[in-house]
Amino acid sequence: MSNLKEFSPLDAPFIKVDVEVTENALINGKKPKIKKIRKYKLAPSPKKIANYIVNQIFGSDIVLQAENYNINWLMPSLKEALENSIYCKEAFLYLHKFDGKVYLECIKPNNIFDLVQKFDKVYSCTLVECDEDLELHRHIKLEDGKSYIELKAYKIDHYNKQIPITIAEYNRRMGTEYLDKYILPYEVIINIDSGQDFFKDSKKLIIEEMNVLNVIADEIEKTRTRIATSQHYQSGNIITQWQPNTYFNVNQVSVGKLQDYFTLMPGDRDHQIFEFLQGNVRVKEYIESFKFYDYQIIQMAGLSPATFGYEKDSYMNEANVVLSANASEMTIEAIKTQIEPQINNLLINIVRMQQTQDINENIIPLTENSLAWDYGSNERFDDMKKIKVLRQIQGVAQVPYEQKAQIIAPIIQRMLQDTEGANELAQKLKEGNAKETESLKIEYGEI
Repeated sequence: MSNLKEFSPLDAPFIKVDVEVTENALINGKKPKIKKIRKYKLAPSPKKIANYIVNQIFGSDIVLQAENYNINWLMPSLKEALENSIYCKEAFLYLHKFDGKVYLECIKPNNIFDLVQKFDKVYSCTLVECDEDLELHRHIKLEDGKSYIELKAYKIDHYNKQIPITIAEYNRRMGTEYLDKYILPYEVIINIDSGQDFFKDSKKLIIEEMNVLNVIADEIEKTRTRIATSQHYQSGNIITQWQPNTYFNVNQVSVGKLQDYFTLMPGDRDHQIFEFLQGNVRVKEYIESFKFYDYQIIQMAGLSPATFGYEKDSYMNEANVVLSANASEMTIEAIKTQIEPQINNLLINIVRMQQTQDINENIIPLTENSLAWDYGSNERFDDMKKIKVLRQIQGVAQVPYEQKAQIIAPIIQRMLQDTEGANELAQKLKEGNAKETESLKIEYGEI
């Protein structure tokens, strides 16, 4: 797709930046050719939080339970969709067919018009592509696993009004081959919903965090090394031409590439000035302020500050630290549970698309009734999951005590906070293994 049109501004954690370019006879005219540009940048703390969550869930890839197949080509778009769902509560993936392949495009909620949905189920929406003075509207309706798409094209005049044109005219100008209508046997748009608004209660803190960063940048600009010096240092011409009663406009006098570092004052050899002007940047105070906002934003997102390297507060004991750390793990597991059916839905519709659109590359060997995948090598096994898996293995095969000890000892160690106790336990388990083996030994005596 081309650039998708926005219908509403983004809220925190996105920070709006207005960019204006001034040029003589252009910006100041009645019909300026250079217009203001609105850009959105992410605040640091939300970006860090999103990176942590995405890496915990999709640290490597999701893996098919079939040999010699992988779906790594899905991961960039899938990671982007999950990241945007953390910022905006939800995001969308659009399925494209191009050059015999499946391509995914991540779409933010503010790029979708007339959205009708219930939870993570999309019923209808409109996507608007903007390119030069043309717009292409895709009216999408999803019903019974099929997509009904109607395309309409418009030309935008000088008064920003839409003038309808034919799809044939749009194709001629843009070099495309679109039809007026499509009926596709799969759903072209999939919702990825994280299930919660991570920054609902911290929008004010996010704005203040960005204010701190802006103040730091402004302070650095104001306090970098400058020198106040008399104008006769600039060139030999001033020495010979300057008269005591001559007025020099300091703002119009430059010293080439060094003009950012020098402030020129009237003066000659007999009235010379050369002084360093250096302010003090309160680095520690600003860093502490930033850390305070960062700490609060992480907590309000349902994560543990300890996960991001913060030390425990003075009022926290070891039990509080462990409980706080569990917050990050529980949040990750909740998101996994939330997005698993959405990933299933994505894979189902990719399979339908590949089977009906003559796509032969990056084939997913799945059937709609048999989805077998997991989160890959980044899947994190907590203590209870380790014990559960160990118990299941023990049901079908005997696990040596030494291997059991390797799994159980670290768990006991974290519970007791005693390394020696855990090692002693491992030694007892090893001895128990020997005794059990000896007890099972059968000796045949004389009859």
